[in-house]
Amino acid sequence: MKKHMFKTILPALLLVGAVFVIGSGCSDGFETSYFDNDGDGYGNPNVSERFTINDAPSNYVGNRSDCDDKDADINPGATEIPDNEIDENCNGLFGITFYKDYDNDGFGDPNSGAVYEINFGDPAPDGMVYNNADCNDRSDMINPLADEIVGNGIDDNCNGEIDIDDIKYIDADGDGYGSQVQSPADGVFNSLDCDDTNSAIHPYAIDFKNGIDDDCDGITDEKI
Repeated sequence: MKKHMFKTILPALLLVGAVFVIGSGCSDGFETSYFDNDGDGYGNPNVSERFTINDAPSNYVGNRSDCDDKDADINPGATEIPDNEIDENCNGLFGITFYKDYDNDGFGDPNSGAVYEINFGDPAPDGMVYNNADCNDRSDMINPLADEIVGNGIDDNCNGEIDIDDIKYIDADGDGYGSQVQSPADGVFNSLDCDDTNSAIHPYAIDFKNGIDDDCDGITDEKI
């Protein structure tokens, strides 16, 4: 009985296994290709066709890695351009220029810009900030929110004026940025706020995609 099994059943099993292995490696003569609408060599993952092998039209490619098949400048091989809210290289991140804040006052050195790829709304990298508004990043007493000290010969609040900006403005929302309304007593030494009823809206805030000009630059929904 054992001898019969080796002569009949075992060869049959080996034959079936060989057919399965060989058959699984065979192609049906077709391959899936992806529509390349913008001609950049990267295909649209949502538009595909099956063609005979090596017979796909010129506007179909073998990859499906394009994230915007309407723009040839947007694909995994593209260079990321900072500060334009476009993911050029299709990695799901956006290039944003950040600035060193050496004195830790929340305002960056305009000469220290560096580009990082991040998600919208992510915090700035360590030691960096979104803005480049500091006029002296070696002193935390000098920045756009500082009080202008008359008689010291320094532009303390970075507005381009020295020793004459002694007018205070009402800061109703307490964000450090004043309205256009002068204050005879308490207030701040700037009138930069575009919405003094909302402390989240002021110059140098992060501008989110929310339909609001968060950073008071006249532009709605850019990144910074």
